[in-house]
Amino acid sequence: MIEGFATLLDWDGGLSLLPPVVAVLLAWITRRVVLSLLAAAFTAAAVATQGDLLGTPTLLVGTLWGNLTDPDNATITAFSVAVAATVGVLGRSGGTRALVARVERVATNRRRSMVASWLAGAVVFFDDYANCLVVGSSMGPLCDRHGVSRAKLAYIVDATAAPIASVALVSTWIGYEVGLVSKELEAVGSELVPFAVFLEAVPYRFYCLLTLAFVGAVAISGRDFGSMYRLEAETRPKPVPQAEAASVPALWVGLLPILTLVFGVFGLLVGHGVWNLGGDLAGRAPFEILDAANPFLDMAVGASMALVVALATGSAAGVSAPELGRAAWAGTKAVGQALVVLYLAWTLGSLIKQTDAAPFLASLLEGRLPPELLPLATFVLAGLTAFGTGSSYFTMGTLIPLVLPLALQIDPTGGPIVLASMAAVLDGAVLGDHISPISDTTILSSLGAGIDLMTHVRTQLPYALTVGGVAVLVCVLPAGFGVSPWLLVPLGMTVCVGIVRVVGRVPPVREPAPAQP
Repeated sequence: MIEGFATLLDWDGGLSLLPPVVAVLLAWITRRVVLSLLAAAFTAAAVATQGDLLGTPTLLVGTLWGNLTDPDNATITAFSVAVAATVGVLGRSGGTRALVARVERVATNRRRSMVASWLAGAVVFFDDYANCLVVGSSMGPLCDRHGVSRAKLAYIVDATAAPIASVALVSTWIGYEVGLVSKELEAVGSELVPFAVFLEAVPYRFYCLLTLAFVGAVAISGRDFGSMYRLEAETRPKPVPQAEAASVPALWVGLLPILTLVFGVFGLLVGHGVWNLGGDLAGRAPFEILDAANPFLDMAVGASMALVVALATGSAAGVSAPELGRAAWAGTKAVGQALVVLYLAWTLGSLIKQTDAAPFLASLLEGRLPPELLPLATFVLAGLTAFGTGSSYFTMGTLIPLVLPLALQIDPTGGPIVLASMAAVLDGAVLGDHISPISDTTILSSLGAGIDLMTHVRTQLPYALTVGGVAVLVCVLPAGFGVSPWLLVPLGMTVCVGIVRVVGRVPPVREPAPAQP
């Protein structure tokens, strides 16, 4: 008893869990995200240096500087800024009005606007970052017109981005996931084929599959519950100002920049991957081509191309160069605070990785569970790790080497325990990412949708936890005892739809806000 209590207060034990707790509690209580992240980062640095008074600030500053100068972070920033500037230019040139006017011919009410946003998220399947920013910024005006809150849009975007990128066979996630599996299979001398194992585990990706169904049910039914319902009930439609309604530019003013962004990024990913492979595509799977690319750089270049096209179409529509420049700058300024939060979240995540929180959590479960409960324990552990670190990639990279060899010891043939446990790592990482206020995709979703970060976290949390609970009780737990996922997935989706139907309510229709002249 005393020994266990001492472990919880040890620098390498329970204290390693303190930084994410500080971040989440402070952010929840104060709603001051920057201050909360700074306090949590200082706490993480203190834990990592075991309370060294001189080493703590040195490590904190060094880690922050390392994230500021990291090339990948810089290209993600460039991508975010270019997308924000493009959105600003589209707003001034009338491109956004043209797109919304065309989509509104089909999405004529609140439900159809949400369904359109959900389907748009499915189209941008190849990367979660691109999904968060492109769909959020593109569908925002349409949702405003039909009384869909920006918090609901942020949820639709966030709940679609990572789940679909994580299971799509052509995305920036797949190479990383298959690569982790490949290393562990090789390390234990298994003859299993990594990509085949990944494919066989897709039906076990319960949380991701149920989330895609749940958000679809919410959009199609128009029903909500919890804090999301209250916010939706308060949201009023915003009619198009008369001046805007009278002057809608041609569709190509808005469509060309968006097509350049989506297909330009995807084309660059494919082209860069083919180039790096020397054109040798014989016997290669599609995910290997994307894995050979430089996704962050390709996204930044694609977004820059979209900005150039937006400036060109805006100029052709008759907007002066100074006006377009001011619009681009206004869009860029809008993402300033979100980028500060993003860099602090990256810094906190880097410091938490140095506290060995994940191995400590794993050690609490080691040797204490029957094999049938390994997928369940893995799912919970991955969710806690991603929630605390804000990084699904870190969670996957840390836990796959811990869980997969253990599962292969139980079943070297790669049976249900192996598949369900591996899928539980990947799924738990996405769940933890969804409910974490320090997650990069959570931050980018709120940025793309134009909503306060903590409002997004507070309204999304009940939905994510509901799906997570259904996934655990209906799918993950039975899967550990050998129940087929082909039975569990439809059952889990049915339960999710039933919850939306029974618990959810359609928000009351509110009078539109007064139209501006």
